[in-house]
Amino acid sequence: MVKPHEKTMKKKMRKTPSKNKRVFFKEKPSKKTCPVTGEALKGVPHARKYKANKLSKTQRRPSVPFGGVLSARAREQVFIETGKIAAGVKKIDDIDEKYKKFVKQALKRFE
Repeated sequence: MVKPHEKTMKKKMRKTPSKNKRVFFKEKPSKKTCPVTGEALKGVPHARKYKANKLSKTQRRPSVPFGGVLSARAREQVFIETGKIAAGVKKIDDIDEKYKKFVKQALKRFE
C-alpha cells in the first residue's frame, strides 16, 4: 500500500547496484510571476515557503512599492498612470483594466 504522504510527491527512478529504486521528492514551487506582464519576478526567492520564511524581509522581496508583486516594467507603467490621474490628465475609467487595481492602491498610498 502506498503511504499517504507519498501520493503527492513526485517519483524518479534511481539506479543502484542491486536494482532500480523509486525515490520520492518534493518539487520546488514555480517562480513567482507578474500578474500584468506574466514575466518572472526578479529578487523573489524561488524556494518553498518554510525556507523563504527563514530569510529576512529584505531578502524575501524588493523594498520598492509593489515589490514582489509587479515586474519593473508594469510597476513603471502603474506610476505613470497614477501621475496622469493625479495631474488630472486622465480619469480612472480611462485606464487599462489590468492596471486599474494597482493604480487605485497607488493613489491611496500617495494621498
